[in-house]
Amino acid sequence: TDPYVKVSLMCEGRRLKKRKTTTKKNTLNPVYNEAIIFDIPPENVDQVSLSIAVMDYDRVGHNEVIGVCRTGIDAEGLGRDHWNEMLAYPRKPITHWHPLVEVR
Repeated sequence: TDPYVKVSLMCEGRRLKKRKTTTKKNTLNPVYNEAIIFDIPPENVDQVSLSIAVMDYDRVGHNEVIGVCRTGIDAEGLGRDHWNEMLAYPRKPITHWHPLVEVR
């Protein structure tokens, strides 16, 4: 596979902005040491979430979704916990492993 990560800033089900990482060629275990930054006014941070999709780059045809996860106020479980921890410690990088789920 040739995976990359696509991160979308979401608000009320609509994508406001998106960013993606570099594509890692021919690996099932990619490592991304990249920062993805969105500028969000403090008064709006409780209205947004992040949709994170791991994609398989395909030169011909459509890129395939490998799996997705979500963080934000409307996320569940670890996604919400991670978001709350980020809000509690602004400007400090907070890292967590997130399981990917299949797209239905």
